[in-house]
Amino acid sequence: MAIQKVAVIGVGLMGSGAARNIMKGGYEVAVFDTDANAVRTLEGAGARAAASAADASDGADVVLTVLPEMAHLEAAVFGAGGVAETAGEGTVLVQQSTIDPATVIDLARRLEPQGVAVLDAPMLRGPAAAEDGTLGFVVGGDAAALNKARPVLDCMADSVEHIGPVGTGSALKLVNNMLNVTILCAAMEATVLGVKSGLTLEQMVTAFAKTPAWARHLSGISQVFEDRDFSPGFMTALGHKDIRLAMQHATSLQVPLSVAHSAYELMARAESQGYARDSYVSVLKVIEEPAGVTVQYEGKQPEGLPEWSI
Repeated sequence: MAIQKVAVIGVGLMGSGAARNIMKGGYEVAVFDTDANAVRTLEGAGARAAASAADASDGADVVLTVLPEMAHLEAAVFGAGGVAETAGEGTVLVQQSTIDPATVIDLARRLEPQGVAVLDAPMLRGPAAAEDGTLGFVVGGDAAALNKARPVLDCMADSVEHIGPVGTGSALKLVNNMLNVTILCAAMEATVLGVKSGLTLEQMVTAFAKTPAWARHLSGISQVFEDRDFSPGFMTALGHKDIRLAMQHATSLQVPLSVAHSAYELMARAESQGYARDSYVSVLKVIEEPAGVTVQYEGKQPEGLPEWSI
């Protein structure tokens, strides 16, 4: 039977864009979030405003959870008024938060007796991609469940890749975000050292772009380097959380992460210094302060750099 109804639990920066694109795909969408204003905004766009996660998932063929932390996911699924109260046989729950693999495996185990299939399909790319429907999904879970949910995922993404069993999607997202944050921290350290050495940012990025040292982040944060605008995007608190989860996952598998550990410490310092809700590029300020320099273009970003956005 074709999917008719979809529930989106969590309609913040990422979930709101996802919900809009699912509605554009012709589906009935119910939304729930603890932020009533976010729900009202989507209600005005045609979604049904649900009173709880249970209300949103009642009768839904596919339920998406787009939540920032594991505690939020636990409450939304198994807490009072949670998804587990109404989801049943044939429902596909698509977990889209960045969490550790063990948690999503446990989620699937606990919902299996109700006939609910769980996919872990964390979102690759950021809010702009969520808004224009060009997210990427790496999906762990049963192939039949993915086939059922795929038309909904296709409304939000230009790439949907089945990785393996439940948990593998989350593992890949953690590895991806760990690498992303680590590269960013290294790039920011390099630019600060360069400026302290008497180089201009323009000189550095022009040279980096022609060598293996190029980090795509450097062309994706022109608003930082031109205007010192650190608005998110991807918040420091989330970058810190993701690399922490990656390190915990690595510890459980006895994999040493010395380079990522240094990036983790920098992100922890950025959050503790008040940048939690700013862009994760705020780690730049943590490195600049003891060096006594500011990394900024004298004018606009040089032309001809490899394009990227974060």
